Amino acid sequence: MSLLIISLLYLGIMLILAKLMEEAFSRLRLVPFVGSIFLGIILGQGVLDFIKINEIISFITSLGIVFLLFLAGAEEIGLNEINTDKSVLISSIIQLILPFTLLFLLLYFLKIPNAILLSIPLGMTSVGPLTRLLLDLGISKEKIGVMLFYEGTIVEITSVIIFAIISNFAKNFAITILEIIGIILGIFLLSPYIAKALEKIEIYINAREVEFASIISLILIISFISETFSFNSAIAALFLGFLLRDYFKDRKDLLDKFHGFTYGFFEPLFFVSIGLYFTKLNFSILSIGIIITAVIVISKFLAGFISATLVKVPRMINALGTSTKGGVDASLLISALSLGLINRIEYSFSALAISISALLVPLIFKATSGYKVKTRQRNKSLIENKISNILPSLKYVTASCEENLRSVIQKINELGVNAIIVCNERKVLGYISTEELLEIEPSKYEELRACDVELHEIITLYDEDKIKKLLDTFREKEVPVIGILNKDGELVGTVYERDLLRLLLTLKI
Repeated sequence: MSLLIISLLYLGIMLILAKLMEEAFSRLRLVPFVGSIFLGIILGQGVLDFIKINEIISFITSLGIVFLLFLAGAEEIGLNEINTDKSVLISSIIQLILPFTLLFLLLYFLKIPNAILLSIPLGMTSVGPLTRLLLDLGISKEKIGVMLFYEGTIVEITSVIIFAIISNFAKNFAITILEIIGIILGIFLLSPYIAKALEKIEIYINAREVEFASIISLILIISFISETFSFNSAIAALFLGFLLRDYFKDRKDLLDKFHGFTYGFFEPLFFVSIGLYFTKLNFSILSIGIIITAVIVISKFLAGFISATLVKVPRMINALGTSTKGGVDASLLISALSLGLINRIEYSFSALAISISALLVPLIFKATSGYKVKTRQRNKSLIENKISNILPSLKYVTASCEENLRSVIQKINELGVNAIIVCNERKVLGYISTEELLEIEPSKYEELRACDVELHEIITLYDEDKIKKLLDTFREKEVPVIGILNKDGELVGTVYERDLLRLLLTLKI
């Protein structure tokens, strides 16, 4: 059987079992993503040796952490509230040096050849799992949650840069430093132009889901450039997401699509893959892994406990919140393994230690902090409501038949849409799109009326119809706007797909 065909089977099994394990761990009040890690250990060479890791699975699963951190930067944590004062930097330095030193001494004592390289991912804080933990506990927007994320981000970014330098030690040191600085500065300097380019694409290209496709394309290209210059693609995606935050502010529907895309597919596969790279578990790997786990937890706890007073976060919360594992740290281990810098045995006991830590730290955090895992309830009745219930919350703007095109264009610009309904009193005539307007000579905007332009046929629904029908119509017809009529056939509302999705994300009926 070909590699491609068997990979389809493996991915299908990994995905559904990962979601089942997440559900099981949630019901046991454990952090869900840890279940996927242990699933990978069981399915892979570590226990059953059922799923064989290959290039296809490796590539697809590696995208998980990239999209997870992109979302973390774009939406989930509000970094704008934190001042980058020296106390935060000193706290981060303590959280870097203390765990790294203790882990290096342990690995050196155990005569592990790659002690320096392994100490970096083992000692760092992992922002991806920290993000999930803060979201699960409902404190991602609180000051404590933001501060924990900020500390973790500094530690993680610094660790990635150090790891990149050490793993490329054979190259010219100065060139490696310049490449890394160039990637970071490039993302920061180009981000305003990237946002403007995305807005232009949104206005002038009407292909289905072009915004979604454009951002995915951008993430993949940035990831390629980063990896080419020896910088971790997941951290580059984190920067990119943060710098595009303003672009996403008015595009909650787009973020919602990314949530489904990431949490429904890529992220669970990534966490499963952490376990798939294990070699066959034996007593030696288990014992070394447990010893390293103890040192990770103790050293990270001490570093966070000591630095808590600097950042004015409760000691226990800071100590445990900055000890999260199981994201980019595991990704660095996989990178080191694929580059031949460590062997399967070194990867296995290191990844095992990270996995056990990823399970233990959230459990201790919940037991001592007082926060509980929050389950998300879906409001299934929302789309069963009548359209008339949401019309007052939506913009109602039309153009009359006698209006000149300059007035029509002004209304379109104010709405930020690409079409507007034309009506005579309350009788719907059709709609004008920006495509037609762009084809007309601007000098004629004053003299031409709305009805002088060929109008598109308008799709209409009644205000007594359900919101579900409205959503289905947008999906099936792919129209920019839908007119809403009352029982007398008069126009009483105009609904744009983007406005509808934004409203549904925030509205509680």
